[in-house]
Amino acid sequence: MELYKGRPEDTEGREEREVRVYDLLDSLGIEYFSPDHAHADTMEECNTTATVLDVVICKNLFLCNRQKT
Repeated sequence: MELYKGRPEDTEGREEREVRVYDLLDSLGIEYFSPDHAHADTMEECNTTATVLDVVICKNLFLCNRQKT
């Protein structure tokens, strides 16, 4: 996992909306960090990212019944 201060140097291959977010944050003068990490399917994988970012990851689970209410 890589953690960039501001936008990554190379934005080629990134989604257009991701680059637009970088543009907006830069135009507003907002300082930010952008992490690059592999897809995480388990909480154990999320914990690695949480450690690097020094944050707490909260697991969310949404359930619905057959009637979808």
